[in-house]
Amino acid sequence: MKVRELNWDLLPKKDDPFFCEKFRNIKTPLDLEIGCGVGMHPTQYARANPQRTLVAIEHTTEKFLKFENALKLYPVIENLYPVHANAISWVASNIKEKTVDRYFFLYPNPNPKKNDLSKRWHASPFMHFVLKTLKPEGTIFLATNEKFYADEAKVYFLQYWGLVCTSDRVVSKYSDPLFSPRTHFEKKYFERGESLFDLAFQIKNTI
Repeated sequence: MKVRELNWDLLPKKDDPFFCEKFRNIKTPLDLEIGCGVGMHPTQYARANPQRTLVAIEHTTEKFLKFENALKLYPVIENLYPVHANAISWVASNIKEKTVDRYFFLYPNPNPKKNDLSKRWHASPFMHFVLKTLKPEGTIFLATNEKFYADEAKVYFLQYWGLVCTSDRVVSKYSDPLFSPRTHFEKKYFERGESLFDLAFQIKNTI
């Protein structure tokens, strides 16, 4: 079990001037959502947590445009910053070490083929950088409807990355009928009656 490190010097980098000006020195907790889709979770989360700032990143143009259109239905949400970019390059360009309180990876592409292991976030070289940018007591939230993905993620986060699991629950409409889905994928899987694996991990406190 080994995850290669990325050569960050070779990554295409481009500063986001507006983010740097408005958010880089923010005093509120900073959260990042990687692959936010059409924006259901970031919109709900930012409105429910006005004391936090959320950067929501989506690479796919079609999904990001739907996200932008959905935002027009609400008053300006000052603590939500939507980003249309490749998450790896954007984070590497704009996020400093030990500045992020929470990362959200909600229903990422499971990339189930054996040869695609490095594309799964927990086994991705990008995770090296995620942990560098996470604050000492920061949290990584991961949700998936794929049991193999949840099981494998736990092995990597606990045994390879040395994190601790602070939440490990399985949700379904049969066990938690009042559960409120956070994303469109989660809503679809929940209505189908599938099991949803909801996990959270933190860096170990060495004190």
